[in-house]
Amino acid sequence: MNRYIEQLIGDIRNATLNIRPPHEIWFSSEADPDDEVELDDISYIEQFVEGIEEPIESITGIDAISLPPPEKLTNDQKALLSVELEKLLEIFHFILDFPENYPLHLRYPFIFRFWRERQVALSFGESHIELCDYNEENCPFFGYCHICEEVQKEKEAHPAVSCSYDDDILDIDDLLPTNEQLNQLRRRNNPDLPF
Repeated sequence: MNRYIEQLIGDIRNATLNIRPPHEIWFSSEADPDDEVELDDISYIEQFVEGIEEPIESITGIDAISLPPPEKLTNDQKALLSVELEKLLEIFHFILDFPENYPLHLRYPFIFRFWRERQVALSFGESHIELCDYNEENCPFFGYCHICEEVQKEKEAHPAVSCSYDDDILDIDDLLPTNEQLNQLRRRNNPDLPF
């Protein structure tokens, strides 16, 4: 298996040369990829408006079938492949959101499953891939991630800031100032005007 892993790593490193030309939207928009705001805006359009999902193996050039199942690998082999595959994904603008301290060998099963997914290829920017549904009871990173606990503590510390959403529908009227608040603001900024 070690010889196969070496060959696979060579293929992964060669796949970094398979960068596609930018999506046509970048040329028509004349956006500057060095401008963070423009980068975010056009990347969003590329991903969610213009984008067509395709298999990760098509985007990266590494066939999913070439990745060994996690149970066939040692922890060292899984760690080695995780590093190489994450580097390749970053070149193609995919960032898998692992906790910082999550061990490399434990990452490989997530990467292995991700390779069978479909995503929109990006020309610039980053596509963060959430690996957690933020349900503490189903935490895939138990013992390594404490985000759910931190969010709960923040909600308890600042209950007025916490929002409750009714079926994920937010009423925009609750966010806008009332007419009375607007008039008070106008009077404060323009005391000579007759409101």
